Amino acid sequence: MANENQAASTSSTPTESGFWDNFEGVTSLATGGLKIATQIFGYQEAKARAQIQTAERQRAYWTQWAQTNRENYRQYEYQLRSWYRSSDYVSKFRQYQTDLQKQAATFKGEVSTAATENFARQLVDLEGRFYEEEARDEMRMNTLMIDKFVKENKKAATGQVGRTVTRLNNQYNQRYLTNLSNRQITREFRIADKQSAAQALEVARQNTVNSAKFYTPQPIADPIKPMAPAKITAIEPAKVQGPSGSALALSIGETAINTLMDYKDSLPSADDSEE
Repeated sequence: MANENQAASTSSTPTESGFWDNFEGVTSLATGGLKIATQIFGYQEAKARAQIQTAERQRAYWTQWAQTNRENYRQYEYQLRSWYRSSDYVSKFRQYQTDLQKQAATFKGEVSTAATENFARQLVDLEGRFYEEEARDEMRMNTLMIDKFVKENKKAATGQVGRTVTRLNNQYNQRYLTNLSNRQITREFRIADKQSAAQALEVARQNTVNSAKFYTPQPIADPIKPMAPAKITAIEPAKVQGPSGSALALSIGETAINTLMDYKDSLPSADDSEE
């Protein structure tokens, strides 16, 4: 029994001694595992941060895209409403000018007709006055001739002949010639006055007609219809570059190798085991 207890005591003692002798190796393994865990956590954190930044870029890009698109269409609708109002104004203004042009042409025609008719009446009156004055002069000349014959007959009836009658004829002939000459001069002046008056009437007629003007429409340009907004062309933001998986694998491998080497270095040598 004593030998068995001694054997058990002898077998337990080397195990406890080996654990404490290899404590440095165990510590190096624990440290290596912690380093690897830290590397993995850092990789995952950096990857998550890159994904968050990428998502934020995408959100900002599409928010700006939507805002720009809404603003473009808002401006387009405003310009389109303005174009419709301008087009309606131009159409109504052109119709107004067309109506005004027709009214002016009708008025000018009426004025021209009235002025021409008035000119014709005045010309007839002028001709009438001219021939009335001509008739009065003709009647005076005829009256003079009749008076001459009457007096000649009276002289002949009373027995006055010869030199008396000749003298009387000479007097009447001289008077007649004088009146005839004066009548010719007066007639020429009268014709000239009639022509001047007719020209003045024609000028007055033309002035009256010209006072009514034709209406010339004012040119007005058509408004330019706005174009619909073009499709927004933009480059989406690039993804934020995350950590490299291959670099992580290399780093973990390097840590594992170093940890294994440290662990091997911490193991007791064969000489230490024999002692």
